[in-house]
Amino acid sequence: MTLAASIYFEHLKAYVNSDYVVHDGADGRVILTEKYFRPEDTKPQKRNVELLLPGAGMAFKLDHDDFETAKRKSKPALFHFLDDTAKPWSKRCDFVIFYVKGKKFCADCIEFKSKSLTAEKIVPQLKAGACWVHSLKRTIEHYTGDKRKIHLRKFVFAENDNPDAYLEPNRQLRADPSIRYYHFDEVHGQALAGLQNTSVQEI
Repeated sequence: MTLAASIYFEHLKAYVNSDYVVHDGADGRVILTEKYFRPEDTKPQKRNVELLLPGAGMAFKLDHDDFETAKRKSKPALFHFLDDTAKPWSKRCDFVIFYVKGKKFCADCIEFKSKSLTAEKIVPQLKAGACWVHSLKRTIEHYTGDKRKIHLRKFVFAENDNPDAYLEPNRQLRADPSIRYYHFDEVHGQALAGLQNTSVQEI
């Protein structure tokens, strides 16, 4: 059954594993949090990016940055019934935000980077994030009959102050024009739905 965007969101919220929800969209915003190391640091730093939502929403953190987990060179499997070692589905982007925008149901896949914008560090993760959204949608549809078109976009946020060599004039990545680049300073505190991306995929 095809559901209205707001109803589909409530169903999705009831179905998903809350362990992956990094922010529940309270107060009309999501906060994306990541720990990271810089070469000069002796302790991990913490980065927070706040994004305003146009309606109900929630943010998933697919790429867990638990340092104990990282030391073991393993992450919790996204699909527990599949082997996760060096498989395509073991890749993942950092965050996926689901939100309602008027009559539309949207998903934005976001990868955090420090300075590097090389394709091999970004493109596979965001492709895998989009695949995860596809898989989640189809799984829910097969088991429950709940249907809804999802409008999906891909972004990379980084602190690269000279990214032009990696970007088209419209700020999409040369290596994959479906991915839009933003500096962290440009997006913090901004409206998520207002971020520009010339590529929107319907799934």
